[in-house]
Amino acid sequence: MKRKKMMSVLLAAAMLAASLAGCGSSGTTESSGTAGTTAETTGETAQSDTAAQTEASTEESQAGAGGSYTMFIRSQYHDWIEELKWYDVAEERTGITVEYVDGPEEIADTYNEVDQRLASGTLPDATMCKLSQAKVYGSQGAFVDLAPYLEEYAPNYLAYIEANPQYKAYVTDENGAIYGLVKESPIFADLIGYRADHFEKAGIDAASVKTIDDFTEALRTLKAYYGADNPNYYPLSGRESALRFAAWFGAAAYVDEDSSGGIYYGHEKDNCFDIKADGAYKWIETMKTWYDEGLINPSWVEGTNGEGDWESQTIEGNASVFYDYYNRAEWFMSNGGPDVDPDYDMQVLDFLQDENGNTIPVPTSVLLNGDNAIAVSSACDEETIATILRFTDYFYTEEGIDLANWGVEGESYQVNSDGTKEYIVDYTEEENKPAGEKKWSFLSDRLTVCKPVDQTAFYTWNTDLIAEAANRCFVEENLLERPIVVYTTEQEEQLSNLVAAVYDSETAGLTGFIVGNTELNEENWNAFIEQMDSLGLSQIEQIQLEAYQNTIG
Repeated sequence: MKRKKMMSVLLAAAMLAASLAGCGSSGTTESSGTAGTTAETTGETAQSDTAAQTEASTEESQAGAGGSYTMFIRSQYHDWIEELKWYDVAEERTGITVEYVDGPEEIADTYNEVDQRLASGTLPDATMCKLSQAKVYGSQGAFVDLAPYLEEYAPNYLAYIEANPQYKAYVTDENGAIYGLVKESPIFADLIGYRADHFEKAGIDAASVKTIDDFTEALRTLKAYYGADNPNYYPLSGRESALRFAAWFGAAAYVDEDSSGGIYYGHEKDNCFDIKADGAYKWIETMKTWYDEGLINPSWVEGTNGEGDWESQTIEGNASVFYDYYNRAEWFMSNGGPDVDPDYDMQVLDFLQDENGNTIPVPTSVLLNGDNAIAVSSACDEETIATILRFTDYFYTEEGIDLANWGVEGESYQVNSDGTKEYIVDYTEEENKPAGEKKWSFLSDRLTVCKPVDQTAFYTWNTDLIAEAANRCFVEENLLERPIVVYTTEQEEQLSNLVAAVYDSETAGLTGFIVGNTELNEENWNAFIEQMDSLGLSQIEQIQLEAYQNTIG
């Protein structure tokens, strides 16, 4: 199917490759001369635009600063915030403290509790939610329209979104209201991690694993070698949904100016699939082969393999391969793998190729993520609204941007003679500190505060293993870029309801084919598609198409 790539995101991919060149544990940000080195990252360009407009506005924006407010947030996010040294510095500099109210550990449960708290009137001053929730409930009067307050209480944030119309359009509804603030996220994709020591002992040359068939054969070899005497061994394992391989078969959800396929809304990267794509049947057929032959952990396919289960399996040698978050290979190396097995060596494969030798592009994250919005309760008085906005505004000043992305000069980073920044604290040492201990950490892919992303800082804050893998894999031709689509409040409400009904039914149906509850044949497959359309899939696709066309227009 024809899929146009948005130039702004393509530029981000090229700039990402430039930012990664030469990066390693030393923290240097100097370029090695790879393609795209003359471009700046999306976040850095926006940062410099904002800084030029607001360079002298920090003191003005913080005039009258101080105070506190309460905020509902996913409990895991709160735990991360409590560990951040730079966050403590931000509270000291602004005089503002946030009293967090812990939500559930799982993010989906957190969104559900937002609904429940709204119904019971028990939301704190601010809340983490989906942008769609903020827009829908905001239009009904539950959240504050922040737009009228920005000029007075958040001039740096206002200058930033004015300089970045894509951001402004994303958070603003059709009536000009802003009910939710969102952070920027780094542009990245999932990577294929593998036990290099397992491959070597089983006689597999990792460089020879180029196609999906090669990948399957490697799983078979691993199963024969390590599973012969170990019934708990499954070569491929993971967490959350196992339906993450659709893009390998050209079946990722998408939207462009001509058409839309699958549920793109809310699934721009993770678990996005288009069951009507030409390769969708082959995708499920292949996963069924993996399942039937014991090549993939059955609990993962069936939806009962938690994150902790997967981590234990991979560390203990009961799994050898995963397809997950970009930094997971390093996580296993730093969280017990070598302690269990001195030969433990987790590495990253190249992305797979099609039958013509072309790399199969994989979905990326999007710069703006509607899953992590911050909304303000309409029960707040203006003083509380001002406090919330002043705290956010600080992270759109030059000082605040540097603090959240690099820390404190002389403590966590230094400025080199050529003007580049360099971390002077070690990633592994800081990130491996015990839970609850204060540390320097700059993982911008998680919600801490709303702030611009610095792509260079994000990937510099990593080990040699991840910097090398990202530099090798995250190049333009390997990435299936994800356009940012702006939806009206009515479309948000329609999609929220439709996706809630259709997506779970899709995953249940696809899982049923894989595990054998439903025979996989053309007749049943076509009936499945018709059933999903009757539940609202075709309506979702039409809304997505209209929203994309309106966004581009």
